[in-house]
Amino acid sequence: MLARHLRAEEPSIFPTAPWDDVPDLELPTPPLREGLGRAHLKVSTRVARAQAYFDQGLRLLHLGWGAEARRSFAEAARQDPELAMAYWGLALARGPGARYAAARAEAINKALALSEGVTDAEQRYIVAATFLADKGPSNGRHGFVREMEALIDRHPEDAEARLLLAGFLADGYESDGRPGMGQPYAQALLRELLRTNPNHEGVHCAWIQVMVDSSRPEAALESARRLRLLAPRVGTALLCAGRLLLRTGHTREAREVLEAAVATDDAWLAQEALPESAAPVAGLALRLLVQACSDAGRYSEAQGWARRLRTRVEAVTPHFGQALVFAAGAVFNPHLRFGFWRAAADLRVELEAEARAAERALLTGMETYARGLRALEAGKLAEAERVCDELDALHPPLAEERKGETRLLCPRDVARVVELAACELRGSLEARQGDYARAEATLIKALRLERRLRTVGPAAFSRPVRETLARMRVRCGREDKALELAEALVKERPGSGHAWFLLAEVHVARESFAEAASAFATFLERWRDADEQLPELRRARIFLSARGAVGVTAMLPSNVIPLRALENVSC
Repeated sequence: MLARHLRAEEPSIFPTAPWDDVPDLELPTPPLREGLGRAHLKVSTRVARAQAYFDQGLRLLHLGWGAEARRSFAEAARQDPELAMAYWGLALARGPGARYAAARAEAINKALALSEGVTDAEQRYIVAATFLADKGPSNGRHGFVREMEALIDRHPEDAEARLLLAGFLADGYESDGRPGMGQPYAQALLRELLRTNPNHEGVHCAWIQVMVDSSRPEAALESARRLRLLAPRVGTALLCAGRLLLRTGHTREAREVLEAAVATDDAWLAQEALPESAAPVAGLALRLLVQACSDAGRYSEAQGWARRLRTRVEAVTPHFGQALVFAAGAVFNPHLRFGFWRAAADLRVELEAEARAAERALLTGMETYARGLRALEAGKLAEAERVCDELDALHPPLAEERKGETRLLCPRDVARVVELAACELRGSLEARQGDYARAEATLIKALRLERRLRTVGPAAFSRPVRETLARMRVRCGREDKALELAEALVKERPGSGHAWFLLAEVHVARESFAEAASAFATFLERWRDADEQLPELRRARIFLSARGAVGVTAMLPSNVIPLRALENVSC
């Protein structure tokens, strides 16, 4: 989708991409592939292969695979050096950032020079792209939108123009849930495209992207399933579908699609004889597989995917510090998710001497945070206080650093993630000390920080703040407020067994035993393939068995809230 490509919405595990510094017309020739979709835009050429390569580039651009789209557009230009739209594609496929400004300008100027005599629609495509190539997606936004609107007004049958405009306008959602400035406009365009072009892979990909972070992601569920069939050989498309499936609670199906994304990347790497660092989505797909397995209670499998990512990262030489830190986070998160603080604290990763400040700070933050959890578990509150101070001292210097370049970790984003971890840990400590009023205020601050995290930054490595806050509220007798948080988590992550387990335990604390039984039953359904040794399974089965046999009250000692989470976590 154009917005995600042009605005680089997520950092890459590896900060480089294949052929970054290769001039457009010197790029290696890609094969014409099947399984990439069906998008087609008639352009002014009499060379059949030029048209075929242009269409392939367009499909890949819609699906967010910019580097491979660029190769196809370059081959279209070689097949027909007079094809203006091939250079239009090269200008868009380059992506954002000042580093490639000269290359974008050269491509769009070539397109302009060749545009005399082409169709009115092609001329309008090229003029619109000049705003993005010359001014960037932010400064050129108004001009691009106005020119594309003029194109659509003159050529209302052109689905590609409407799709490109919708993809560019998709601004996501603000931290309070309000849509970005162009989001409703993009959704309106895409709803009509879904009706008129139901077999267009780019339409389904864009619809998923605009809905996945909304309050109703299930509206794009059918698109996720269709996209998997329409573009089965594009890892970016499979990743897009997998994220939507995971978001809507279809965890098993999401795992299948994400595994297919990794396999698709690996097949492409083998075909092109490229290193692991060139894989467009395998790294992120592996991290999402870790999350999916954690949601399903499959700790051992989550660790397996995390180790696979670490092996891939360590196989690339020279080592990239950013990739090592991302891989460490993938190993760290399942330990944290299942409450294995010792394993998280014992994680060791060695960075090269030239590692950047953001990389070192993110890794140090994870290690320090795990030490704090371990200290809280052991009741060493003074040590936990020292760890909180260490985290508090870690993030302010990063906030003063310059913003990171495209595909590099941004120090300011790392600062936000470390500050969140410091705040969550301190709130947990204050709850353990019995200062519930201060803990409430600190955790609400952490919740606000969590909501303001940018999608372009690294994922938070601390526990979900709403879980910590809910457990703290149960401890201080505010079960109704805890219930609000637990219900919100279940709505947001319906496939997560952890969310359902928390909801069940909150119901137990409220003595709403029928509701607790229902939540435990759903939890067991979510964890039907979970590792059998996990204590949450035993807790849920005992509850349901006791309720069915002799009643709930017989299994609950007086004045005891049997929260495994309260026994094993800091608050």
